[in-house]
Amino acid sequence: MKRFVLVCLLVFVVQPAFAGSGAIETKLYFGLGIAGGGRVTEQQWQRFLAEIVTPRFPDGLTVLSATGQWRDPKGKSSKVVSEPTRIVIIVHPETAAATKAIGEIRQTYVKRFRQQSVLQTDQPVNIVE
Repeated sequence: MKRFVLVCLLVFVVQPAFAGSGAIETKLYFGLGIAGGGRVTEQQWQRFLAEIVTPRFPDGLTVLSATGQWRDPKGKSSKVVSEPTRIVIIVHPETAAATKAIGEIRQTYVKRFRQQSVLQTDQPVNIVE
């Protein structure tokens, strides 16, 4: 009987608090180009990730390097702009706290690196372990 209780306890501890329930997968797209010229350096990106993103989602996230492409609807030219991009993927419970944390991340990046926006996509996911 003691062995059975121990196994059940370990399974409970290893699974995320929201496993088996609905969760949200949020993708945030961070362009590394800075308005007026220049780019967010790797050191600046790593500092932002460590100081702003990770403390809000310490249970885990994924960062991908990509190349983004967009056209500024307010610009005088219809030229397509291409820039290095970081995509941060966070799977989290659907809570007001998570929504607030994501908003803070986006706002901080926009202000710190003079961005027009940080694109956000959300989709429901089912966590299977």
